[in-house]
Amino acid sequence: MKKFIVFCIALLMIGIGTTQTVNTADAAFSKDEAVRERFALKRERLAEVVSKKIAHVENSIKTKLKEQEAKKVQKQKEEAEKKEAATKAEEEKVASQAAAQEAATEQAAGSGQATAQQPVEQAQPPLAPETVEEPEAVSGASANGRERGQQNREWGRQLGDPNLTPEERQGIIQEKKNYNRNNHR
Repeated sequence: MKKFIVFCIALLMIGIGTTQTVNTADAAFSKDEAVRERFALKRERLAEVVSKKIAHVENSIKTKLKEQEAKKVQKQKEEAEKKEAATKAEEEKVASQAAAQEAATEQAAGSGQATAQQPVEQAQPPLAPETVEEPEAVSGASANGRERGQQNREWGRQLGDPNLTPEERQGIIQEKKNYNRNNHR
């Protein structure tokens, strides 16, 4: 845009210079002064027009940059909101899994106590040896390890079912992966 305006000014100067005719020295002198004055006025007007155009272009560029920056900030806010929603959903999922795990451990503990109270006299020996959990002093880490092992055995038992659909099987596998990933700390 600036180059175009400078080019126009140059053409104007060349055009004015070539239209001058000199008949006499006095006439040429007075015409030169008049031409210079007109040229100076035209140059001032053209400079004003050029400066207005330049200011207009600069303002439009600034507004476009501000709009782009606003869009970028809006995108960042939306991405942050999506991440927050995803983390909340993950936390809720982990909490529900933890609640289900606690319920399963309570149920397993209750069935373990029930088997311990039954009489030991049985007509046939069991095919698979049952493990009766005995209370002993253990650290939290080994209790967590036992808990994970028990949960993994339960998933293994579920996956051994031949009547599972591929979707159910994939869901159990995904649940197992998520559980093991979140509880190995």
